[in-house]
Amino acid sequence: MKILLSLILLLTLCACSVNPATGKQDFVMMSENQEIAMGKNYHAQVLQQYPLYEDKAIQEYVQKIGDSLSSKSHRPNLFYRFTVLDSPDINAFALPGGYIYINRGLMAYLSSEEELAAVLGHEIGHVTARHSVRQQSQSQLLGILTAAVDMKTGRSAGNLMNLASGALLSGYGRDMELEADDLGAQYLFLDGYSTKGMMDVLTVLKDQEIYSKELSKKRGQEPVNYHGVFASHPSNDKRLQGILEEVSNSGKRGTIKETSDYLRMIDGMVFGDSEKAGVRRGSEFFHGDLDLYLKSPVDWEIVNTPNAIIFRAPFGRALLGVTIDDLNFRETPKEYMSRITKNYYNGEELLINGYDGYTALVQKGIGDIRRLAIVFREKQIYQFVGYMDDSGYEFRDYDQFFLEIIESLDRLDKRGKEFSRSLKLVNYRIKKGDSYEALAKKSSIPYDAEQQLRLLNGDYPDKPLIVGKEIKLVE
Repeated sequence: MKILLSLILLLTLCACSVNPATGKQDFVMMSENQEIAMGKNYHAQVLQQYPLYEDKAIQEYVQKIGDSLSSKSHRPNLFYRFTVLDSPDINAFALPGGYIYINRGLMAYLSSEEELAAVLGHEIGHVTARHSVRQQSQSQLLGILTAAVDMKTGRSAGNLMNLASGALLSGYGRDMELEADDLGAQYLFLDGYSTKGMMDVLTVLKDQEIYSKELSKKRGQEPVNYHGVFASHPSNDKRLQGILEEVSNSGKRGTIKETSDYLRMIDGMVFGDSEKAGVRRGSEFFHGDLDLYLKSPVDWEIVNTPNAIIFRAPFGRALLGVTIDDLNFRETPKEYMSRITKNYYNGEELLINGYDGYTALVQKGIGDIRRLAIVFREKQIYQFVGYMDDSGYEFRDYDQFFLEIIESLDRLDKRGKEFSRSLKLVNYRIKKGDSYEALAKKSSIPYDAEQQLRLLNGDYPDKPLIVGKEIKLVE
């Protein structure tokens, strides 16, 4: 044990290196070449999960801003790749070695190039300070410590160390986030932007957080906690304000930039779900390429993932997942079900809008009953699986809702084909007599249109419109 601990101490001393951004000694167990290789590997995985946003002009615009910012950074030797992902989620993140991503979902809620630059500068700060590398190194050290403790005291202590390792990998801590803010603000200022954009982005994200909690309460659902960029900051962050004031007073600002292009650049950008992934409008789901329509019960949430459509009851008390697979054998839906499971009962034939199907209950364990349905549609299999959480609610209370969703399966009618198209952002200049209430009534946003428009334009919850100001609408 003493030998192992001595080895760990020696490893810790040898693995210290100078942080290129701060000049301080940091514990790292990875070379720059290894860092870049890790980023390249994760980059390939990200692009498998999230498609690129297919707009060359937007991609080039973001890369150009990022290139200019990164050239002012503490690691200008790296080639930074800035990628806009086709995701409605409000987020941005960075991988080791200079791979930086921003979702179009976040870009929709930004209102200026300065705000976009603030997001990119913050993520560049994570890269230049090697935050992910430092966390990975700490995790590796904990793995060594776990092995040492296991040898001395057994598995329980090892499990405790694994829990600590998991906590380190769950996200950046408050100090790292502030360090990224400080570095990002420096890069912004050197590149000619003011630091105000960083506080504006924080306001955008905190407004989203407040709205999300209010909407969840209204729907009777658990609030979704936001874990993206700037998430660790309180809404009135004194430490961040101090950092930004210090940078602004440094006198090192670059040539002031012309930043009036942002709204023009995002005019026509997809808002919400993309057409390729399927579009949710309230309690309905439309998919043009699949010619697919599904409907949820009132107050249920539709979650659209790359591999499944999930219908979620309030508070997550019940879930029904829908997956699609190729039909490979000439068999009936009942025969297919018999191949994939043997423990079904109360089965019955289905005929849903011309499609043959079969549904039954499946006993997975004591008290664990599931609704399984198989529907054959052309050359594909639609599989529905409905199940409960462990909150104690009766399966029969929700089984009727599972069947309601299953039986809603249909092709798209004329209305459905229209609604399967993505919503788009459009620029609009405020006229005398305009109000958010009136603009919301004309909007294509399917729910809570007034509050959504306010969030899109930084006027949440009740700021008035200003005549002549250009804002974003959705159509």
